[in-house]
Amino acid sequence: MLNLAIVGGGPGGLMSAWYLKKKLGDLCRVTIYEASDRLGGKIVSRKFDSAPAMYEAGVAEIYDYSMTGPDPLRELIQHFGLQTIPMDAEQVHIDGELLSDVQGMRRKYGEKTAAAIEAFRKRCTEMVSPIEYYEGVGAHDNEHPWAYMSCEEVLDKEVADPTAKRFFKVMARSDIATESHNTNGLNALKNFVMDVDGYISLYSIQNGNEQLIECLRSEVDADIHLNHRVLKVGKTPAGRYQLNMMNGKGPETRDFDLVLMCLPHSWLATMRWDGEELRKSMVKHVAYFDRPAHYLRVSILFDEPFWGEKIQGAWFMSEAFGGCCVYNEGARHDVGKHGVLNWLIAGSDALAFANLSDQELIDAALKSLPASFGNARDHFMEGKIHRWLSSVNALPGGLPVRDVMTNHRPEPKEHPGIVVVGDYLFDSTLNGLLDSSDAATDIILTEMMRLRRARAQQGVPSSDKIDRSYFENYRGVGPYSEVWNQFTDPAYLTELIKIVWNRAKGYKLLVAGSASGELVGALRERGIDAWGIENNRAIHAKTPKALKKFNKLGSILDTPFKDNEFDFVFETSLCHVSEKQVPRAVRELNRVVKTGVVFGSVTSDMAPALIDRYDLLRGVKKLGTWWEWSELFFGNGFDLAMHRRDCTDAVWAATLAANKGPGQWYADADSLRYSFFDKVEADD
Repeated sequence: MLNLAIVGGGPGGLMSAWYLKKKLGDLCRVTIYEASDRLGGKIVSRKFDSAPAMYEAGVAEIYDYSMTGPDPLRELIQHFGLQTIPMDAEQVHIDGELLSDVQGMRRKYGEKTAAAIEAFRKRCTEMVSPIEYYEGVGAHDNEHPWAYMSCEEVLDKEVADPTAKRFFKVMARSDIATESHNTNGLNALKNFVMDVDGYISLYSIQNGNEQLIECLRSEVDADIHLNHRVLKVGKTPAGRYQLNMMNGKGPETRDFDLVLMCLPHSWLATMRWDGEELRKSMVKHVAYFDRPAHYLRVSILFDEPFWGEKIQGAWFMSEAFGGCCVYNEGARHDVGKHGVLNWLIAGSDALAFANLSDQELIDAALKSLPASFGNARDHFMEGKIHRWLSSVNALPGGLPVRDVMTNHRPEPKEHPGIVVVGDYLFDSTLNGLLDSSDAATDIILTEMMRLRRARAQQGVPSSDKIDRSYFENYRGVGPYSEVWNQFTDPAYLTELIKIVWNRAKGYKLLVAGSASGELVGALRERGIDAWGIENNRAIHAKTPKALKKFNKLGSILDTPFKDNEFDFVFETSLCHVSEKQVPRAVRELNRVVKTGVVFGSVTSDMAPALIDRYDLLRGVKKLGTWWEWSELFFGNGFDLAMHRRDCTDAVWAATLAANKGPGQWYADADSLRYSFFDKVEADD
């Protein structure tokens, strides 16, 4: 069993541990090291001392993307059986008055200002669609016209009315958490559209967001050590990774096979890295994302909700503190007969006000309330302050946006087993953090399978080549010509194409990795104009005479076919191409195909028992999970077919009917989502 360390017991560390249990089961032993005396990081739910009224003390809100597509965080919360409460509001406190969004702005400032607000919101919807918003940070962001403009420059260019411009800054400030000159227009855009129907909504977990932490902890299989601050990470002469830490009593050193660094960016910068290559790579990684943004939480308990019906929803935006969000905690938590308001102060104001005492901050918050509420001090009972400096990123994802693998594995050559997790790599939300945990644990999974096979082969003479002997006893079952259809079923393949692309006949298909052409022949017997390409001379030489015309000897790096010659490609050979050459191979498939690709290569997230049974990693040069492969397809002219027509349920039913489900090939329906890719045009 391999040993893995998770450094950081916040939501990223626990999410990663949860994914590791799901993906690896008991194949690795996980140890979590947390520097503080609690788990949960930025997710903090608390109660006041003088009354059992609950409030959120952390800075981790939960966003709902399910209106557009699959929402992994919502699915996780539902998995735990947690109840959620939707949160919404449309009020802004500006120039001393609480106004109802555009209608209120029109009443107070006139038609010109209201029209400017509506025009800019419409402009924002033209600059990012709900689907593009849902897809999040990606390489396409680098082509966006607002990516290299600051938010300030965008507002100056697009919004002439000064009051409307001030309105947008107030409405977005607590989400952006920085000044408009410190982030780009694209990051600001993604926050501006949050106020537009159809993009996103906000919700909270009933009885406290920290329940998510408790549920994660209950399901992870890990040895958890609190009050263990990791100070240095390096590599031992034996090739393992070494953690040097303080455990509260003194120094401690432990060695691991793999390490996940699940620390906020600000804490990652405090680490020491042993070895020049690792040190230089981590310094570059930290510098690339060094855009600190800040929060302060001021939570105040009142003897009653003395504002009555004046707060219409779960919060309102206020121009106080440069623009902040004021939550009515009673809209999402049990506060009894009391009233609780919760200020989320952001950016430079949070940084500057953090130097004030708790009492001074409480006084400043009370003074910021609308005069229409009455005298807040008459109802004041207790105040709590929580400082979250450098807790989020002012430009999440970095600029320019890099690929996910580069972001999560800073030094892949000598330290491939050190992987980082952080919301700063995506969008500074819990949703982004879950995405990061998923991506990072996929990388860990791939490394784990490499190490596992390397250990199994120690001292055991065996070939790792795709040679004559490989096909003579194909995957340990028998001669290829006799057993090929145990692994590639022509009826199943044609059924998948029919379901995904609604094509039953009359198409031309390329089998990339066709061996001696048996699948090509079986497809041609079914009326499919099937062709093959195979680069192994020994097995290709065994192609039946009747199929020699249709089964070509060659490489998928440079195929002897015309542009757009095939409607579909079924490939099983990409994993046997070297890491550096894979993008070229994917581009070549893109060149010769018109419609789509069925991805059939070996992946690291196939069931370990299946991998062992057939020695599937033999000859594999590019090992990755289905998700890692999808990133390569996305970057080279393809998109998931399921994005355009989600037929996962039908594909899964066909898979089970063909006996290709759990224990045979595909572990679940989700893996099939990443097996079908549409060719897309550059501007699609």
